[in-house]
Amino acid sequence: MNTRRQFLKKAGRGAVLGTLGFSLGCSANAKPIANNADKQKSKTPNVLFFLLDQLAAGICSYDGGPVPTPNIDRLAKEGVVFTQATCPTPYCSPTRMSAITSLYPHQHGITLNVGWNQKGITLNDVTTEKILWQKGYKTHHYGKWHLEGDDMPYYTDMYRQFPEHLDAMQDVFEKVSRSDPQGYQNWYGMYFPVDIWPPFKAAVDKMDPELWKGKDFAQFTTKMGRLKLPVTQEFDVRVADHAVSTLRSVCNGDQPFMVTCGINAPHDPYVVASPYYEMFDPLKIKLPENRDTLEKRFKNEWSRRNIADIDKPGMNNPSMREFLRIYYALTKLADDQVGRIIKVLEETGELDNTLVIFAADHGDMAGGHGMAWKSTTAFYEEVVRVPLIIRYPKMFRPKNIDMAVDHTDIMPTILDITGETLPTHCQGQSLVDYMTEKKDPAEAYPYKFSERIEGNPSADRKVLPETKGSFMIRGKGWKYIRYPDGGEYMYNLKDDPLELKNVADNPEFSDIKEELQNELKSWLEKTNWQGQSIV
Repeated sequence: MNTRRQFLKKAGRGAVLGTLGFSLGCSANAKPIANNADKQKSKTPNVLFFLLDQLAAGICSYDGGPVPTPNIDRLAKEGVVFTQATCPTPYCSPTRMSAITSLYPHQHGITLNVGWNQKGITLNDVTTEKILWQKGYKTHHYGKWHLEGDDMPYYTDMYRQFPEHLDAMQDVFEKVSRSDPQGYQNWYGMYFPVDIWPPFKAAVDKMDPELWKGKDFAQFTTKMGRLKLPVTQEFDVRVADHAVSTLRSVCNGDQPFMVTCGINAPHDPYVVASPYYEMFDPLKIKLPENRDTLEKRFKNEWSRRNIADIDKPGMNNPSMREFLRIYYALTKLADDQVGRIIKVLEETGELDNTLVIFAADHGDMAGGHGMAWKSTTAFYEEVVRVPLIIRYPKMFRPKNIDMAVDHTDIMPTILDITGETLPTHCQGQSLVDYMTEKKDPAEAYPYKFSERIEGNPSADRKVLPETKGSFMIRGKGWKYIRYPDGGEYMYNLKDDPLELKNVADNPEFSDIKEELQNELKSWLEKTNWQGQSIV
């Protein structure tokens, strides 16, 4: 049970890693600068950054999705919604690093999820929080972090899944671990007691036992269900508890603050407590229209198999339906936590003095193309497109903006609004002029990129000459993907938003394909890609 905790304590802290070493003219352990607090606060907003895990665009009700999300909808109604936001990579750790450094994964070097085969953040990394902390902000992070490395001096009271939540719940988990293994899901040393929906359980029982033999992670799928614990013990509820407590304190203080809430939902573990579990009837869930269309390349990937190996003809899709029921329920739980946190800002009179950013690190297949989770090498819209909302009524009126943006734009935007100088390494741009209508979004650079990069065999943050990468370029209503083996995919997102037809080999679109290829090649050169050529 202690394996995950021991690993994180041994390998996830104190390591001197990294390859960037950008400097702002101050040491990594510099103390916050003393400021005239009243003067600074009158000029500079607070920052509240919500970063959900694995929330696909099109799931929340503000975006026409199936889950009622009144609190997120409020942010959308009162803020700026970027309808074409995408992620730099459909992985947690790399995109999170991109959000706080404005670098792409192949530049900051975190190309896989931090853990046994990927080293994490270092004191030398220049992040948004580090800059604001050094300028006198109080900085706090609660929830999903997934960048474990050096202990950050600007985060002194973190509450993460590992080790803080695991430690806080250890007595509960140990008691569950001594019960019948058929009644719990072991998620990285966290033991969740579950009730399993009978139609889903019947389908699991009919599976070929050899299919996932020896795969411990299989239980993450086969033991989805209702969490038999009080909802107050849900990780994300505890995260909101910490954020609420801190905000009640810092909102009455004399320094501006930046609070990041890394809500895990709707990422696995796919268990959820009552009353959320009962909110969505799996038999009434509308399945995605493109669930039966999938490119051959992805048919044997985990995102497909965790559905297809269980759901058989005549079963009415019990695995997909149960997954979506829990995914939707977790989204609803996340929305409620957003509401709790926003309410504190409102009650303390700080809401309109706080820059609120709501985003997700990447999406989820959520039944699209018959897949679930993000465990695919595809760049389908379901995993690439993400929600991004920015609320700050002192500067921006509510609107939708259709320009191409991604997580590298978050750091420059925050620093621009808070009056800080942008580091020269930033790959993204501030979105302020587009939100204030000083610039026309239609005249912005029309493309954004996403990538899947192999890890360094030594787990170091360095792309080697032999490193392989898969790349996507998206914009002007088109998407082009290139794989290391030469595989190509291209979709006309205007006419084919469900990505049902690959037109990469269609001569009718050869000019468009050539333009996308050239733009992708130029971007790789500009961003100093050091791995294998994709040509």
